[in-house]
Amino acid sequence: MSGTGKAALLVLISVLTLSVLAPLLPLPDPNRIDLDSLGKPPSAGHPFGTDNKGRDILSRVVHGGKLSIGIALVAAFASAVIGFAVGLTAGYFGGRFDAVMMALVDFVLSFPSLLIAIAISVLLPPGMYTVMIVLAAVGWTSFARLIRGHVLTLREMPFVEAARAVGCSNARIIFLHIAPLCIPLSLVLIGIKLGGFILTEATLSFLGLGVQPPAPTWGAMVSASRAYVLSSSWMVFFPGAAISLTAFSFNMLGESLKKKYDAMKYS
Repeated sequence: MSGTGKAALLVLISVLTLSVLAPLLPLPDPNRIDLDSLGKPPSAGHPFGTDNKGRDILSRVVHGGKLSIGIALVAAFASAVIGFAVGLTAGYFGGRFDAVMMALVDFVLSFPSLLIAIAISVLLPPGMYTVMIVLAAVGWTSFARLIRGHVLTLREMPFVEAARAVGCSNARIIFLHIAPLCIPLSLVLIGIKLGGFILTEATLSFLGLGVQPPAPTWGAMVSASRAYVLSSSWMVFFPGAAISLTAFSFNMLGESLKKKYDAMKYS
């Protein structure tokens, strides 16, 4: 892994560790309203300042990471599972099922993913599980298309022909011979997609279609404080910085994994 990838991984481990251990850290209650500390700038008592309700922004950013990153991780793995299954079966069996599934993939990809996400979010009650469903619904197509393309190559390889020749069933060939070779590609794509999922979750929360208040998510924090961006910029800066840093780190990690995968593939 490159130096950039290692730095991104270190940042993500630090953010994830803080988020998971948030309840154990000496931080104020993220939802505690303090009328005596409304809109206080960063200080020793509140390193990130307080918001318009007197809540500690550092505490809300740390606790919000668990929700924002957790949603993105669950959605990414759900997308991977759905896309992996569709791409694996469509690529191996081909025929009408392959044509139908790829037509569905092309149809979904013909629309902006954010537009589809907003449309689904409007139809379902807002909340954490809705965001996960939305992200998985727009994310599985990328996995399906890449895995299918990889399987189309693998199914013509000599080891697959040999497995057929000795009487292996299709199920055995798929699960024992082809699927394991597709897992590294799926892991690379998960790393790449996570950054986008972080941004999409933040966008939905910003629009009021994500996790509902008072639960702290980074996008909702930016949305709630956008009216104070000029007078109290720290209210928007710190959750916005958390979104940017985390999404950028996931993107850098994904690119590093992709380069390593390509190097192994063509070596």
